[in-house]
Amino acid sequence: MERWSARYQMRWNKDAVNPKTVWQILYQLLARVGIKLTNTPPKPQSSAINNFYPDFTINPGTPGDTAVRRLLSFVPDGLVFRGQEAFTKNPLPDEQSSYQYGTDHKILKGEYSQITTTTRARAIGQDENGNRIVQQAFSPDLSGLGIDILEQVYDPNLQTTTRTQERADAILRTEAQKAQGGQINIPTNVGQELLDVITITDARCHISQENYRVLAIQTALDRRQGIYTQHLVLCAQ
Repeated sequence: MERWSARYQMRWNKDAVNPKTVWQILYQLLARVGIKLTNTPPKPQSSAINNFYPDFTINPGTPGDTAVRRLLSFVPDGLVFRGQEAFTKNPLPDEQSSYQYGTDHKILKGEYSQITTTTRARAIGQDENGNRIVQQAFSPDLSGLGIDILEQVYDPNLQTTTRTQERADAILRTEAQKAQGGQINIPTNVGQELLDVITITDARCHISQENYRVLAIQTALDRRQGIYTQHLVLCAQ
């Protein structure tokens, strides 16, 4: 996507003619680089990605990856590529782990961290009559510690209470994933995919049966030894 850029201004949902949801706009964007967006087999999706119709503009010269990231900032869903296809996935906090590292599949190197992130998110929209809509989401656990870190966004596309609340929830969910992070080096796992939930046991760092989500995957080859390894970047489940 980073090699494609808009040659002219592109705009969706300027008016009520032929409206497009976030998912449908993403479908059209990916099609410009020959990637088919699919939901087969079905993956968990947020309500917002299929029900939010943003007034979305891409200006000439905007790189494709920049446009996709901005579009996905409206929803909690992430994008996963699989060959010439891609799918969206809502990273639910109760998703079951799909694989374990540190037991049968060893960890060559691991680093783990915990930080305090946003504890409260506020989304501000505006209805058709110009009245302000304000919705909030908060983390009871962090708020109970007396910590108040606010993340706030204003978007005139948010014209109902439901859409505004969904945006606040999405902001808090994205920030919550940053609270727990890390990275591991492992012998290659060809079945590993982005946004999968994995379980890690690493006695060297006092980590036992902790769940993480995979944010990035990088595969490297040591040509001298003919050995592949993978580097996984992690966030909270």
